[in-house]
Amino acid sequence: MSFTTHAFLLLFLPLALLAYYNLFKTARGKMFFLLAASYGFYALAGLEYIPVLLGLSLSTFFFAKKNWFLSAILLNLGALALFKYWNFGAENFNALVDIFGFGFAVNLLALGLPLGISFFVFKHISYLLDIQARRYPASEDLGTFLTFSAYFPQISAGPISNFKDTATQFLNLPQHLESEQVTSGLVHFSMGLAKKVLIANQIGTLIDAALSTSVIEGMLPAWYIVIAYAVQLYFDFSGYTDIALGISALFGVKLPPNFNSPYLATNPAEFWERWHMSLSNWFRVYLFSPLSRSLLRKWGSDKREWGQYMANFITMTLVGLWHGASWSYLLWGFYHGLLLNISAGSKRAGYQLPPLISRILFTISILLGWAIFMSPDAGFLRDLLQSLSGMQGLGEFVMLNNLVTSKATPAILVGILLAFSGRSEAASLFQDGQQIPSQRFFLWGLLTAICILLMGQFQEFIYVDF
Repeated sequence: MSFTTHAFLLLFLPLALLAYYNLFKTARGKMFFLLAASYGFYALAGLEYIPVLLGLSLSTFFFAKKNWFLSAILLNLGALALFKYWNFGAENFNALVDIFGFGFAVNLLALGLPLGISFFVFKHISYLLDIQARRYPASEDLGTFLTFSAYFPQISAGPISNFKDTATQFLNLPQHLESEQVTSGLVHFSMGLAKKVLIANQIGTLIDAALSTSVIEGMLPAWYIVIAYAVQLYFDFSGYTDIALGISALFGVKLPPNFNSPYLATNPAEFWERWHMSLSNWFRVYLFSPLSRSLLRKWGSDKREWGQYMANFITMTLVGLWHGASWSYLLWGFYHGLLLNISAGSKRAGYQLPPLISRILFTISILLGWAIFMSPDAGFLRDLLQSLSGMQGLGEFVMLNNLVTSKATPAILVGILLAFSGRSEAASLFQDGQQIPSQRFFLWGLLTAICILLMGQFQEFIYVDF
């Protein structure tokens, strides 16, 4: 089940809210209802994967109580590797077998990908590492941990939350639906739905058609497609995040933000402080920081910067791999590690370009990164980069005309204006410290209704596949 289906919007969510506030009067009862609703949501997405979620959640909970941290981490990573990376590794291994003629191969597995496994595995690992670091003690409450692990507003694609912060809220769930919850929930939900339905989905058909072709010929069509993809990906995922935050707010649980107008960033480090913030923070806290400290101890303080450069490369390459089992994602992650190191090295050397030139070059570098990210294979990426560089000419008039007159073009333009306005996140509407006028509630409700009517053919959120 997805947030943008009529079944969820018109049945599951309203019925869940009615039951939550009318049938359960204690925080404990409400939490167990959220647990049941979460597993019901997960079952509707794929009943066969419930043993994976439940098994890993139970193992993580009980292993943490026994201080079996390494075993629990390896179990979670092993499940992630099996479901997400086995076939990728097997295909590449078999390719080497064919080249060197070893005479044997590894079988591919038809396992599928459990919904949200990349996200709940990372929640489990952060929980284990926090306990090991004695940031807080292991939970004694199985129900609270299972609810944290499976919480349906964030199970599909995050944001990745901290156990202590989320569990504390589960123990203090509201008795009644408060006005602040309604305001935050409705604004986040309606804005997220609008970003998904009115912008991302309108561009999605164009991108799907472009990726199904063997090559995008011409510099202008290539840049158009890459820019369109940058807008689609951002509004698709930030739209999902706003919906998730809005739904959770209606149940009285505040989830961490995941986006903060990332296209306003002026350098690579700032971009990752604004894009997929919960994942960036996860990798910073649990991988980059301990890795850079380890390299500092090993190499010495005179090579501090080289330790940070290496930690950047390793961290960002793994960020790429986290997104999926593909060489394109690995290359994209390595590329962002390179951008971070170039930026850090330039800053250390005192080399600085004029702000406008620096901003333009950085924006182009982000778009080139999305060209890598979107490419299904090496051949497509090679041809796309050639087109972007102008090696295949400007492009045919018929193709340019078709792109300009596409229904995706208005969505792209609106998306660009919003992305660079600083008002593309629902949270930005609350930053002024002023109450949203009650008259606007009608407009937010109307926007939600319009989006529900226009949803049409179902299009899943992009990051659900990660």
